[in-house]
Amino acid sequence: MAVVFGGSAVAAEPNVPVFESGRYQFTLMRPQLQIPPIRLFRLEGGTVELTALRGKPILLNFWASWCAACKTELPILETRYRSVWRDSLHLAAVSEDRSDRATVARFAKALDLHTLPIYLDPSGYVAYSDSGSSKGAPFALYGMPITYLIASSGAVVGYMPGAADWSTPEADELIRYLRDH
Repeated sequence: MAVVFGGSAVAAEPNVPVFESGRYQFTLMRPQLQIPPIRLFRLEGGTVELTALRGKPILLNFWASWCAACKTELPILETRYRSVWRDSLHLAAVSEDRSDRATVARFAKALDLHTLPIYLDPSGYVAYSDSGSSKGAPFALYGMPITYLIASSGAVVGYMPGAADWSTPEADELIRYLRDH
């Protein structure tokens, strides 16, 4: 199994809250490296440097318009971000679609995503699915969707594969953990 930044994954650590959703569980990354200096391209235009988001936890969610499970997860992320998380964490929903900006915008509108910060990775410089990350992208796509969780300190703590139910108390506990680390 190839793992982001060349680290290895472990299932749990005593002080990290357990978060399971459906068939998947939050998986820790070892070693926990710092977020890489990469630019995210906003759907509405402009860019943001990922490292500039330090200070709050970051949920870095990778999705695509062709992904059925993403259609389930994105509205949950929208609701949680709008009603609970907006002031306590950064959320970056990164489209891995290789199509144009208008296609992604239509998809977001169809799902009624109005407050969710949406970014584009049309060239594959942020996430990779090939075995060698030929473009040097730092985040591995083990499936779609997949969410990387980054602590307030900037450490990439782990990832949650699959469409997770982010509205559970276990998800909130994990977010609190990330905020404090």
